[in-house]
Amino acid sequence: MSKTKKDDSIPRKPSKFIYNFLVFIINILSKIFLKFKIKRDPKIKELKGPIVCLGTHLAVLDVATMMLSMNKYRKLNIVVGRDVMTWSVFKPISKKLGLIPISQFGLDLSSVRTIMKSVKAGRSIALFPEGKISLDGQNLHYISPSLAKFLKMIGANIVFAHNYGGYCNNPKWASNFRKGNVTHDIKVLFTAEELKEKSVEEIDKVIQESFKFNESAYQQENNLRYKSKTTAKGLEFILYKCPKCMAEYENITDKKHIICKKCGNTVEYTEYGKFISLGESVTFDRLDKWYDWQRVSIRKALEDENFKISSAVEWSKMNQKTNKYEKCGAGALSITYNDIQFEGKNLVGEDVLISYPLENQVAIIQKRKEGIDLTIENEINRFMFDEKKYASKYNLIVEEIFRKRHSLPPKGEEIN
Repeated sequence: MSKTKKDDSIPRKPSKFIYNFLVFIINILSKIFLKFKIKRDPKIKELKGPIVCLGTHLAVLDVATMMLSMNKYRKLNIVVGRDVMTWSVFKPISKKLGLIPISQFGLDLSSVRTIMKSVKAGRSIALFPEGKISLDGQNLHYISPSLAKFLKMIGANIVFAHNYGGYCNNPKWASNFRKGNVTHDIKVLFTAEELKEKSVEEIDKVIQESFKFNESAYQQENNLRYKSKTTAKGLEFILYKCPKCMAEYENITDKKHIICKKCGNTVEYTEYGKFISLGESVTFDRLDKWYDWQRVSIRKALEDENFKISSAVEWSKMNQKTNKYEKCGAGALSITYNDIQFEGKNLVGEDVLISYPLENQVAIIQKRKEGIDLTIENEINRFMFDEKKYASKYNLIVEEIFRKRHSLPPKGEEIN
């Protein structure tokens, strides 16, 4: 009698020892660094068969808290961006945890097939459809309806999780935790049986509504404090435009303030997530409003059919055998209305041209050390800006090009 050949494309079940150890550590750290609580739907324990856990993505914390909240019921095979496989903390245990790498904002049919096979084999999956951590505490501007089709095709139970206060606790632009309330809300969206009965349109409507959040508004509406001695440090990474003199990349920060070097506009950022203008300075009252206002100038710039922006970068690529980034060359990274393009030379002086179409590109991955990632044919190209700025602006340009091309409603308002 012949043995059934094992399908190597299906990740192993997460190691119970390693998984439980990580959950133990997460539980301890959540008590030290957070005022953490779980609001769990009691229907979850009644679910039979595999589960797909959908989560919003506000911080790395989201993955940890989902593991913690679901550990009583399922060990999760976590879908992660390919870049995560380069993190030293995960390299020794990625296979034992059964991590499923996927290309962020790139067509990755092999990973999609792996997820489908994994669910069919009885695995439960953790999936973060937004594809990247939120920069401004709001949901990604576009969730494709293809997600609803994919979930219906899989046919598993669907659970949804969101960390209220998760962004306020650890925003991407900051380098430290801010201790305050974080409520992990996890609930059943559809049982497997309900998913069969629903149309793709009905599923998509529920998903779109679920993925609407605004952490800055949530913080202010609930008057929540997140303790930090450096509330403003790092804000210039995303708030690059001065609302008073309109200068770009003149903002700097100290512990509590964001300051424009050109005109002196000085704004305090409080532990309650509020901006307070000093003297005759100009500001928005919330971070998300300031960030979305920057979209306005991007959208206006895109009215010029010859729009182009170009900056000097260093180019590297991820070696998938070693899971390390290797320097490949240098040149200029440009964006036009049609594409994002790198033109430069490799390490031996040969000309290199990489062109990536933007017609269906929802967003790009931006690095806090001022760079962006582009995944092309499952290979990550990393471009780090020489001037240590521009990452957030390039991302906004890509998002607004997508919105313009697909006739999506505008976001952001002019200063009153």
